[in-house]
Amino acid sequence: MTDAIVVIGFISSGKASLYHSIRKDNLGLKVAYLFDGVGTLPQSVLDETNGYKTLVEDTCIELQNGSIVTVMEEEFIGDFILKNGKFDKVIFFSHPFESTFLLEVLSCADEMEGSLGEFISSVKLINVVCILDAESLLEDLKSDKKVGDIMSNEEDGEDGEEIDNQEIDDENYEKELSERFEKQHIEKHDHSSCCDEKGVCSSSTKQKDTKLECGKGCQKECCDDQNDEIDDLKDLDTDIDELVKSSDKLVSTLILEQISISNIIILNKIDKIEKSKLEFIGKLLNLISSSLVIESSYCKIPNFQLLFNYVVTIRDYKLESETDTETGISIVNYYQRKPFHPIRLHKLLYDTIEKNENNQLNLKTNFKGVLLTTGLIWLANDMKNKYNFEILEGKEMIGNKRPFWSTMKESEWNPAIKENIEREIKLFKYQDRKIELSIVGLQSNGFDKDTIIKKLDQCLLTDKEMELGPNTWEIDFKSDLF
Repeated sequence: MTDAIVVIGFISSGKASLYHSIRKDNLGLKVAYLFDGVGTLPQSVLDETNGYKTLVEDTCIELQNGSIVTVMEEEFIGDFILKNGKFDKVIFFSHPFESTFLLEVLSCADEMEGSLGEFISSVKLINVVCILDAESLLEDLKSDKKVGDIMSNEEDGEDGEEIDNQEIDDENYEKELSERFEKQHIEKHDHSSCCDEKGVCSSSTKQKDTKLECGKGCQKECCDDQNDEIDDLKDLDTDIDELVKSSDKLVSTLILEQISISNIIILNKIDKIEKSKLEFIGKLLNLISSSLVIESSYCKIPNFQLLFNYVVTIRDYKLESETDTETGISIVNYYQRKPFHPIRLHKLLYDTIEKNENNQLNLKTNFKGVLLTTGLIWLANDMKNKYNFEILEGKEMIGNKRPFWSTMKESEWNPAIKENIEREIKLFKYQDRKIELSIVGLQSNGFDKDTIIKKLDQCLLTDKEMELGPNTWEIDFKSDLF
């Protein structure tokens, strides 16, 4: 199978820069570059100066070393990827307003048919690479804008980033996409040569049994090609509709989602921010993500192969809490060696202590100003498992439990962190059981770190309850709320 990566990133983060950096530095590798969008390649790809062979105008090109650059569509993958022999690497570039779409497609290889299914079945996803614009990251996280606002206003935006002193930018392509979201227009086929005003075909061509749907309802073979075009455009409309569904997301939510699903982060444009700001962003990323962070300008990385190496990192939950005074963004580390009382935690999260579909998060009171809470929690009624915990834009996710290392065989431990596991098991009474949460809040929205810490502390077992021991906890604090 061919190793593949998925590259995600918001507007002007630097996906075009990364493409050009890889293309220039790896001339010996035959790479399949696939862009997910609405039908055309980024203008920055088509404007490159080193020359290429156009296979299909605006949608598929061949570089001098045999690499293929095209859009993520069935016909182009079938005609120019599958028929072009084996590639050394595959790189998928996601749409700027998406986070998980390409991952969902890649995970459905067994359910897909045709050229796309055949191709996806032949690749092995190694890493998800998220590109962040260091210059605008904190302002984007602070912003109350929704993705839909960016879609509709992009045509009035400023020029995107300069790529290695060339007039190539990410924003041109994304501007085109935004305009198509707002003004999607399908030009009707001119039937004047074969159809009258009522859609009656004047051609002598034999009428088909199957009714075709063209602009005038023509039912003749002479309009077959135009009807095929309209079917393609309907598929395009469906793709656009799927993307528009994400328009109600806050920009901060989209970026945090992109960070959370990645295991490599390229922090781009570091040359455009002050050292203190860069240090704060580094701490923020270290606290909310276990991704490998690579700092760069113009998305130049020391070794292209690094993006295809398996990455194992450890999130640092022990960083000191800190606030960026300019943006008012606070990062808080919540680390405890006591478990949460499940019922008290549920009361903190919801309006009622009953578990039902109508439960509403107490965001306005108990999580005021919180942009993101993420990490792992320990519940007193379960000594075997830790639970993923996440609150993002009014949505909570508590689940995907996994066993504590101390309940597993040593042969099942992650070898990359084996020493850390051994140290925790030896040092602490309850071994590797703990609560590790990272919280990102916005002061202008009313976030107060002391208040949120106090509320979380009130959900912990008291000293008296701790004395009862695990056997009693599992019985007395038994709950099906989580």
